[in-house]
Amino acid sequence: MAMWEFVEVALGPSTYRGRFRVEGGRLVLEWGGGRVTEWLGMLKPDIVATMLLKKLATWMAAAAA
Repeated sequence: MAMWEFVEVALGPSTYRGRFRVEGGRLVLEWGGGRVTEWLGMLKPDIVATMLLKKLATWMAAAAA
């Protein structure tokens, strides 16, 4: 099993953190809002994790407003 790596994104005054690993061609991201998976395709896992965390954090911030 792969080791967890960490990622964080800043969105306005808030910083969102998560951890990710690759399992069978899929990226598994765990963060404060739960756990999600995404197909990797041709991108590097850290890029996919950062983009996914930013998208989820944006949705979370919009839902809170």
